[in-house]
Order: sequence, then C-alpha cells, then structure tokens
Amino acid sequence: MGRRLLFLWAVISSVGLLLVLGQFPLTAQDIVFATNTPSVGVPIFATNTPVSSTASSGRPTAAPLVLATNTPQSQMMNAAPDAAADRYALRRWDDNNLTLAWMDQVRHITAGDSEHILSLQLFQYEIARRFPGTPKSAANREALLQAMLAAPLGTVDLRPVLRPFVEDALNSLKPSFNIPSIAPASIDYHNFRIIIRAANLNGQSGNGAVVIATYLPDNGSPAFRDVAMAFVDAQGIYHVPQSQSPYPVIGTTVSSSTLVDNLNGDGINELTLTVKVPDEVNNRFYIYGWRNGTVTNLVEPGKQVFYLGTPETLPDGSGFTVEEYRIEDPVWNCFGSRTVTWSWQNNFFRPPTTMPDFAPRNTVACRLSAVEPLYALSPTDALRTIGNLTAQAGPDDAEAAGRAAVMAAMLNVLDNKPDIALQQIDQLSTGTEPGTWLDEQVQAFKKAAAQPNTTPLVICAALQAASEHGACDVNSVLTRLFKEMPFNREQSIEAQASALGLRVVEQTTIHKVGRVDRPAYHFDLAGNQWWAFAPIGKEQYTAEAIATPIGFELPIPALPTVLTPPQTAYDALLERDNPAEVLNILDTLQRNRPGTPLDSAARFLQALSYDLLADRRHAQPAYYSLWYDDATSVWGQLAAAHLERR
Repeated sequence: MGRRLLFLWAVISSVGLLLVLGQFPLTAQDIVFATNTPSVGVPIFATNTPVSSTASSGRPTAAPLVLATNTPQSQMMNAAPDAAADRYALRRWDDNNLTLAWMDQVRHITAGDSEHILSLQLFQYEIARRFPGTPKSAANREALLQAMLAAPLGTVDLRPVLRPFVEDALNSLKPSFNIPSIAPASIDYHNFRIIIRAANLNGQSGNGAVVIATYLPDNGSPAFRDVAMAFVDAQGIYHVPQSQSPYPVIGTTVSSSTLVDNLNGDGINELTLTVKVPDEVNNRFYIYGWRNGTVTNLVEPGKQVFYLGTPETLPDGSGFTVEEYRIEDPVWNCFGSRTVTWSWQNNFFRPPTTMPDFAPRNTVACRLSAVEPLYALSPTDALRTIGNLTAQAGPDDAEAAGRAAVMAAMLNVLDNKPDIALQQIDQLSTGTEPGTWLDEQVQAFKKAAAQPNTTPLVICAALQAASEHGACDVNSVLTRLFKEMPFNREQSIEAQASALGLRVVEQTTIHKVGRVDRPAYHFDLAGNQWWAFAPIGKEQYTAEAIATPIGFELPIPALPTVLTPPQTAYDALLERDNPAEVLNILDTLQRNRPGTPLDSAARFLQALSYDLLADRRHAQPAYYSLWYDDATSVWGQLAAAHLERR
C-alpha cells in the first residue's frame, strides 16, 4: 500500500496470527433500513431506542436496537450537507447509534480497499479512546459480531466485540483455570473454540490463563483467531480485559507462536508472541504482562525485539539473548548478524545502551559478496574465484550457488565460450522451479542467446532486465570492456558501439574549461548512465561514466497539488495516542508548503485530533468543511458521521 498502516491491533493463535482491519462509517443519516423480517438471532435497529438499562449481571448496558421502519432519513448516502454549518453540531454518540453506524460500515466492506481500512483504524481508535467498552449491550455486540464475521476475512478487527463474547462464554461454561499449562483445555461455544492455557499472570496461581479463541466458519474459510488474558475473581466471575491492546499491526497474514513464559525470573508468567511478517528478515518477539490492571508491553517503550533462531534465557533469570539479522547485500542475499542481550531493568526488558555491530555471516553468499565487483575482473579470474567459493556450498547456499552459476555462464560468453555457457544454462534448466528468480534468469539467457546477431552485452542486458538484482550489470561490463578494448579514433564511436550491440539514444559534446572537448553518449542498454570518450591518446579514446549532462536530465516530477499526511502523523495518533502531535505535524507540513491544501485524509486527521482534544470550536467546522468539500469520499462521509442536524 501507499502508506504503511500502523495501529495496535492483531489477532493471534498458537499456530498463526491474523491481522484484521476494516472500513468505517458514513453518516448515521445514510443508513437505509430493510422492512422485511430480520434473520433469526440478529437484533434489528432504531435510532430512537432508550439508551441505558441494567443487565442481569448488574453492569449497565445499552438497550438492544429495534427496527423502526419510519425512521427519518435526513441525508442520502454520499450526499453533501443540506444546510449551513450552524445547523450542525457534533454528534452525541450513544451505544445504539454508534453500533448502528459501525454495523452499516462493516456491511459495506470490500477486500483490498486500503483507504477504507485506514479510516476504520482511525474510527476504532476513536471508539476505544472515547467510548471504551462499546458496544455495551450484549445484543448490540452479538449483532455487530455477526456482521463482522460475514465481512471478507482480514478486513475487520473483531476484538472489541469478541473479548466480551469470550468473557460471556467463560462465565457460561465455567472452565477450570487450575490446569497444567502443558495440557491446555479446550471448550466450544457457538462457532468458537477456546483454548485455555493456565498462567500465573498476577501472582495468584490458579486464577489466570491465556485464552485463544478461534472462530470455526462453516464455509471452509480460514479461521479467525485472537489471544487474550483472562482471570477469575474471588466471586468466581471470569474477566477478559478489553484493553488498548499493544499488539502491533504488521500485515494481513502472518505466522505466530504463542507461549506462556517467565523470562525475568520473578515467578509470574508473561505472554510471549513470536511473529513472522512476510518479507521481513527477522521474526518479531513480543512480551506482555499483567501490570497495574492492564495488559502491558514489557519491552522498553519505543524498542522492538528482532531475532532469528530461538531466544535463550539468561542463566540468572535476568533476561534473554537473541540473534538479530540484517541484510548486508541484497544482490547476493548476504546477511549480517549480532547477538543482543535484553536485560530486565526497571520493569522493562531493555537492550544494551550501545548495540553490538553486525558481522557478515560465514556463508557462500557473503563470501561471494565480499569479492565483488566480479565483472571488473577478467573472465578467467572471475570464473576461478566463483569456482573456488561455490565449491564450499552446502544445502543452505543453494540460492547463492544458483546466482553464481548464471554469472559463470555470462562470464563464459564474455570469454568467447558460448557453447560452454549454453551447456551450463541447460544444466540449470533441469529442475528449476517456474517463476523463481533462477528460472527468470535462465529463460532470459536462452531467449537473448537465440536472437540473430546477438552480442554478449545483449545477453547481459537481458539478464539485468529479467529480474531484480539480475546476474549481470551492463555498466560494470562496459567499464571493463572500454578499458581492455578501448574505442579507436579512426572509426566513429557509433559504429564501434553498434558492434558491441549498443545503440546510441542521445549524444552531446561536453565542453569544460581546461579540458579537451569530449563526445558523450547515452546507450540503449546502459539504463540512465552516460559515457564520455576523451580523445587523450593519439589512437584511442579513454571512456568514463559521467553524470547526465545538463539539458538531458529526466523531468523533475511535479510537486503534488495537495498535501498527504506523512506516516508520522498516523503513528502519533495510533501508536503514541497524541492528537496534539498530529496537529503539530500537519501544521509543519502546511508551513513548509504554503498555499498547498491538505488532502481529505489529512483534513480528517486534523478534525479528529481537534475532537479528541475536546476542541469543539475547531472540530465542528473542520468536519463540516471536509464533508461539504468532499462528500463522496470515505473521509467526507466519516466527517459527516460526526455531525447531526440541530
């Protein structure tokens, strides 16, 4: 996506973690009611239902919503406001109209709409901050949960309604928490399976557990999973705290393992999560404890534990060590690593003040990376070097060995041994998995080699273009060729370039005081690189790569006509819960580009931040102007949802 979506939501199980996000409200006036009989078990709604009552548990709840078919609809969906700003006030949210707007938006969700997903993140953050525990009515929760479960998988965060649902299940079935953690219990409740792992979370053994709730769909779709802490109080009532969960947002599908640990030696268990995010080098390691009546991230604020392998507990129980990796050379996929010790100090696991340096791993990939640039060597020397290093390859070095084999074939072409090169490529073809990097390179080599009058540079360029980090680099090869076989001054540069397979795209002459004029060329196979040929010698040119000459630069992209909020603005709100910081970031953005307006997403962030700071004087006109200017967008409609007619 264009912008990274960061919010403290995730859903986790012992074998997997699935992040779920979704989109959010239009206006309450936009909701269109059906007059037919509702499905069994799903409440039906009205906006004029009384707000509060008391459930049998003694907890205040909102009355269930009841359909009123004659509910007035003052605004049509996606319509602009039908009155002046002074006729609208900030909405007075209650459990019913908030749930109603929530459900309506969930029912309109489509997969892959990143803008609506982001809008839901912001709205659910607002609900958690301003209206914790919503929906409070069990009927409203049930209706919202059913709507969420019907949404496309991976688009809605169920946890605000799932945690109370799990709590109701525990209080209904009364499972024992006094069980061995190595033999977790399992209970079924409606379409959910709840695994219970006993844990001493608060220093009182037998009354705590980590619960993993898994939704079991009837249609064979992947299951939804969530993990939470649970407790039994002195009266035997089960509680699943609905907290501002510190679990991070990291992608739509990740793998994870959930464990009950004790890493600081205090005898109280922690919930640890190991999360693998697609395309990330390291796993992420999270540690949560029950502190001061809430779920708390026990890693030092602002820090993240990255690692591969297995965390190792320190012998004295004062922390743990991990092996953290870093990509050192993406071309060869060479990794560096370092050992990091996380120590328990002042109620957090903290890394050392000075982190150790990364060192390249002792792998074939890193050893080959260390001898680059191989194409700067003669083909004979480069082939000898590759042969010596790949002779040490093991099963874990297959990727590096494959790249080295393609390079060896290319070097044989450059060494005027095309038959040997084609034999090597044919050998690589056997068993190569279609669609992989190696397959792309092999097919590109074959296709280029089969062209009439092909040249080594044409084959090299084909490899370079076929894949990211292709096995040849035209400019590296040109650097060596121009040095070993310089162009002579008796023939035109264009003709000699053509013999190599190079076509001139652009040409100019470089004039510089104190230096002889030099012709400069942009060749078709050399990307954006220009080459100048200095007539220094009597018989030959000296070639050098140069910066793009003045007047031939690529067009400078036009500045955007609107200002898009930077990721730091979202982080300030969703990670640091700091709406004042959001306003400062947006203000700085505007001062740096005076006269350029904020886009609708930034304007909503601004209005929401005013609202969260209880600055009604600025929030109401900010919502109204956004709705008026951009009524059909998700941001305009979300702004409209915060207003009501007087």
